[in-house]
Amino acid sequence: MDSIWDYMLIGFIAQLIDGSLGMGFGVISSAVLLAQGVPPPLVSASVNAAKLPTGGTAALSNLYHRNIDWRIVGALAVFGSIGGILGATLLSGLKGHALQYLVNAYLLLMGSYIIYRGFYGIALQVAKTRRFQAIGFAGGVIEGIGGSWGPIVNTGLLGSGVESRYAIGSTNFSEFIVSFVVFTALGVAYYFGLWGEETDWSQVRMTVFGLALGGLPAAFFGGYLAKMAPRRPLTIAVGLFALGVAIYRLVNM
Repeated sequence: MDSIWDYMLIGFIAQLIDGSLGMGFGVISSAVLLAQGVPPPLVSASVNAAKLPTGGTAALSNLYHRNIDWRIVGALAVFGSIGGILGATLLSGLKGHALQYLVNAYLLLMGSYIIYRGFYGIALQVAKTRRFQAIGFAGGVIEGIGGSWGPIVNTGLLGSGVESRYAIGSTNFSEFIVSFVVFTALGVAYYFGLWGEETDWSQVRMTVFGLALGGLPAAFFGGYLAKMAPRRPLTIAVGLFALGVAIYRLVNM
């Protein structure tokens, strides 16, 4: 893909699915960039950068519609940021095949889990004690590694009995904060030369701009369109997409 229109289309579709399911933007965007050979740290930084305008819009929309539980947001934001820094540090410190295997394992596991959830509609069950902190930390680690917050956090909240509107709203609001923290952490690692690869931010400038620009209108209207969206087929399609990219990368290693 060499046109900004391609990335705008991907951003629009990814954010539309994200608004419908509470997940999808990070999985789709990171899978597309990884399939193009973009280095994993730059993929995570790009996805999190694109999430800032789209995630901010979604957060304000949920705030306006009073879909926020501030107790949940506080736990998710704090522990998600800690996990995000850990994930970003791990991603920046690994080199060569170790990093490639980690990213491929992430795509395989995440894709399989999303397909499982799509077929059976079973959300993750977590312990009652400190459940929101644990969900936030786990989601933050995955956010730092692959830019995917929703599949862990939103399903974790739903599995803990949180009402869907507050689960989605609190997930989106805290995601904006965690994305900013992860992007900053990866930027610091890049500045100090910890990525270990010859990379240039300019190579993803058009990608980030296209994903963000395409995702903005979907962030506004995704909630309304979610009422008509076939949730199970979309969920399974996102999982199959992630699995396909992982298998393609493993075959070509």
